Amino acid sequence: MKVAVIGAGHNGLISAYYLRKNGFDVTVFEGRSKVGGMADTEIVNGVKISRASYVLGLMPSKLVKEFKIPVIEQDPVQIIYDDKPIPFWRNRERRIKELKSIGEENFGEFEDIISRFKSMLEEKFTFVDTPPSKEEITEEAEKIGVEEIMKLTSGEFLNKYISNKKYHRFFIYPSMENSPAYLVSYFYANWSFVKGGMGTVAERIKEEAEKIGVKIRLNTKVDKIISKNDQVKGIKFDNKEEDFDLIVSAVSPAETVKLADINVKFPVRRYGWVKYNLIFENEPKMPEDLAKFKSSIIDCDAGEIVLPYAVDDSIGGYVMEMMGDLDEALDIFKGNVIYQEELTAEKAEKDYILPGGDLNHLPMREPYLFDGRPMKGWGYSSPIKGLYLTGAGTYPGGQVVGVSGYNVVLKILKDLKIENKSM
Repeated sequence: MKVAVIGAGHNGLISAYYLRKNGFDVTVFEGRSKVGGMADTEIVNGVKISRASYVLGLMPSKLVKEFKIPVIEQDPVQIIYDDKPIPFWRNRERRIKELKSIGEENFGEFEDIISRFKSMLEEKFTFVDTPPSKEEITEEAEKIGVEEIMKLTSGEFLNKYISNKKYHRFFIYPSMENSPAYLVSYFYANWSFVKGGMGTVAERIKEEAEKIGVKIRLNTKVDKIISKNDQVKGIKFDNKEEDFDLIVSAVSPAETVKLADINVKFPVRRYGWVKYNLIFENEPKMPEDLAKFKSSIIDCDAGEIVLPYAVDDSIGGYVMEMMGDLDEALDIFKGNVIYQEELTAEKAEKDYILPGGDLNHLPMREPYLFDGRPMKGWGYSSPIKGLYLTGAGTYPGGQVVGVSGYNVVLKILKDLKIENKSM
């Protein structure tokens, strides 16, 4: 069977890889000149910059190992820089001891709840052909005594266990405190850098996919998904049409329904985020106590800051990447900036075909969580038979995860009653 995958982000490439392993004839169509989507590495005067996404943490170890992704596990993982550095160590006992030393006596219990919840999700609700409902997850959470994650807001959950509200930003963005506490768990991870920048993630998946016969067509933007009588027929690109038996769309659901002419509206609001990418002429000067932890993700009043050169000698220059207040950051990190880019939501919308500049394709809030992502009754399917969905706009959601790229293949195999022999 011929399959077209629309979009060569990491989810699209993962779905292409596993479809090919199961015997399908797979072609990936990508409108840009390189793979990766927002997990890409930009090279500026020989210096590597993770242009959009900048750390890896939510991709399951199964996929990291499958694609031989070179993860750099810096320690500590992160620090809160609040008058002094507060390290977040990889070792659990050391991490809990550090947080208790600053008065967070309930941190151990907080982490235990999240750990048990995430273990339950990994065991029962990660690699699935159909997204679970909120009720299903809540029922399982109740069995192990961590149902509060499904019943409280993020703010309520953090208030219960984290005494200093200034530290909340370490666990959830301030704008998301009214969202379900489930999201505190979702984003809680041992974040790591990737050697060569985030573009390495997609490059490694691409290499493995091409080895087994996946065809990848760059600079080829799909203009239309063709169907007849609610059955997929093919795609239109470069003013020509090609027939396919199945189509997997790895682009935003808002873009997918537009391409397929499905009469459904997904929320597209204009986001206002900015990511700054800088190259310094020399290593920036920073406070001595902070310099000891320059390899970590730095959370401070200025925002979230990373210095990838501190852990990756292949970067080729003194790169700083951040989201937050650049002027405040440059009060902490001083030096001559020889390159600066402001990647705005508006620019990302154009460069990455990202409606509204939504990094997660759809809001990470109800009703767009669990089996409501992208819409109740869809899962990894769509109203058009043979058109399947993957990407950040499907379960489990945003960030560089890869789970939905795997799961859409499980769904296809189930629908076609094909025995899964290679996953």
